[in-house]
Amino acid sequence: MENTNITTEDYLYALGQNNLVYNDDFRYFSNQTSKNGALIYGIPDGWLYNDNGANGKISFDSNSNQLVILKSQTSDEMTFKQALHEFPRWKQMLPGETASAQVIVSLKVSGELTVQLSDGIDSSSVTVSQTGDYQLNLRHTINPSATKLILGISSKTPNAEIRISQCCTNLGLIALRNLPCIIQGIIGERRQYIATEFAPEGEFSLCTAPMELDANYTRLNSILNYRFGKGPNGFSMLLDMRGYFSRAWNNQAGVDMNATERKAPGTGTITGDHVSTFENDIFKKHDHGLKFSTTAMIPPGNGPTPMSIIDTKSNSRTDVEADGLETRPKNIAELYTIKWA
Repeated sequence: MENTNITTEDYLYALGQNNLVYNDDFRYFSNQTSKNGALIYGIPDGWLYNDNGANGKISFDSNSNQLVILKSQTSDEMTFKQALHEFPRWKQMLPGETASAQVIVSLKVSGELTVQLSDGIDSSSVTVSQTGDYQLNLRHTINPSATKLILGISSKTPNAEIRISQCCTNLGLIALRNLPCIIQGIIGERRQYIATEFAPEGEFSLCTAPMELDANYTRLNSILNYRFGKGPNGFSMLLDMRGYFSRAWNNQAGVDMNATERKAPGTGTITGDHVSTFENDIFKKHDHGLKFSTTAMIPPGNGPTPMSIIDTKSNSRTDVEADGLETRPKNIAELYTIKWA
């Protein structure tokens, strides 16, 4: 839908809003995985990609700064979407308002490509079918009873090549690409607190029993990428950090001498010299010297024949010096959290 009858007030209103899309130009990835020794990126942070057909692929072209989706060879639907409602108090901000989206896309193979805004009750969409470069503008009035707000791109065209340069969505009648993101900071970053035992709004505690994310936290799910395991509902698990110290990643430095033996966190599968892996406590191999001589003799006197002070055939051990249950430095307990919005 093209912008028509836009007033100065409409521009001023749009300029006061935030981009609802997290990672709108696709250049930020953290969901890195390993396959056959090669590092492979899944999808840009914050996005969900699905194509059940054969040989579908998603990648990033750093030369053109475009996300490249190669549609599978079948007519299975490919979807690429983001949940825009994943921030605190969205129900007070979004329902009843008008949202505008802009997607800059290049379609290399003729066939339908659809961009849609959906609030769980109503939806608005725009579709193109011819090859070419497009700036697709979409406007949607969010239902007062909305359960979510999703920006989605989809196609069923076999072997389609879809190149996406940029996506943005904000409230108002105009979608502006240079607005600050509603999410401040980086989703997935760990934070720590010294004066509270409760995770602030927009964060999850990592000092609690392991928890599985759900469908309302797709951005964090895409970043964790099952690093700490996958729950029974198919979403990423959070890490249980209760009682653990943190250590800087060794990254082949040779400082952590057992880095290659590090274990997977929680129910995850990542092992070895990688971020978030686990090591149990251990003592470095060493010995304790005993200052005595096995050649010294008991001075002669009126008693029996002189003999060695030490019986070297008997086992002995040093005295216990402490009665603690663990080895540790002086420390202060803190609350660790992970940011989801």
